[in-house]
Amino acid sequence: MKYLSLQLILSVVLSTQLAFGQDRTVTVEEKEKLVIAFGSCNKQYRPQPLWKDILAHEPDLFLFLGDNIYGDTNNMRILEDKYEKQNQQPDYTKLKKQTEIIGVWDDHDYGKNDAGKEYSHKEESQQLFLDFFEVPENSPRRKREGVYSSYQLNWNDQKIKIILLDARYHRDDIIKTNNKYILNEKGTILGKEQWSWLGNEISDSLVDLYIIASGIQFIAEDHPYEKWANFPNERKKMFNLIADKNPKGVIFLSGDRHIAEISTIDWRNLPYPLVDITSSGLTHTWSGDDAEEYNQHREGELIAQLNYGLLEISAGSKGEIKVVSQIRGEDQQLYLEKEMVFNN
Repeated sequence: MKYLSLQLILSVVLSTQLAFGQDRTVTVEEKEKLVIAFGSCNKQYRPQPLWKDILAHEPDLFLFLGDNIYGDTNNMRILEDKYEKQNQQPDYTKLKKQTEIIGVWDDHDYGKNDAGKEYSHKEESQQLFLDFFEVPENSPRRKREGVYSSYQLNWNDQKIKIILLDARYHRDDIIKTNNKYILNEKGTILGKEQWSWLGNEISDSLVDLYIIASGIQFIAEDHPYEKWANFPNERKKMFNLIADKNPKGVIFLSGDRHIAEISTIDWRNLPYPLVDITSSGLTHTWSGDDAEEYNQHREGELIAQLNYGLLEISAGSKGEIKVVSQIRGEDQQLYLEKEMVFNN
């Protein structure tokens, strides 16, 4: 656990010993602003220019949102070598020394394009994923079916919980016809055990902000690619679960798309809109000619440039939490920005 230059106190606690089952609790020394960086779609063999920009923000945490490497293999020795190549990338190595890095996978680091529960090497792949994120051998995560996990940040007087969902290990089949997925009205993305775990994770009324992430987009529903909306009942179940629990604040993060965008939706009686911030393209994105796509939920523009995301979290005088979300690119260029305030 690094956090060296930021002088953070890290406390590692087994999930079975915690009231709400999180895998790690991190106590941050008192500071005015908390900075969380995130991104996805990182080809280990390509130039990786954005790590220097991310380093400059001195984030307290970096979240990998999937396709953290491009493995795409049934040979676990090859997958291990690809992880090792990423670990040897000089600027990524610097980031590991400066801050804690956590993450979840998507299909390419899972091992097969668009794969779900049918992938025959998912158990072995999971162990290599956990090795990459330096998860201890005695962690309960080593015996869990799937790489989902949670982290609680105790910051000043606030509690922030990060929930990383595995949208691969238990996901039922989807069928593609004419380059478009057919909706699966009965299948699951998370599986029974992970859904139960998630319900417990978001039941803590003392948490001031939940950050919920998965490799695929939560809100967007118009494009023909992978997304939660391919399983419409699962998507509705997710939003209804949040509405039923009514936490003080929720932000979604997602990757996968090789673009960046911000999507929002109003849902039932929630006092705030649900927001999904997609940051995808650490090493590659769409070409400029293809950078158009309808999304009825999009706020602002679709970004088809190399990008990473930031959440800058601060507290107001009345206890409210202010979150400024940003999508930035090379030389820290600002592409998108959205401010959210959650009243506690």
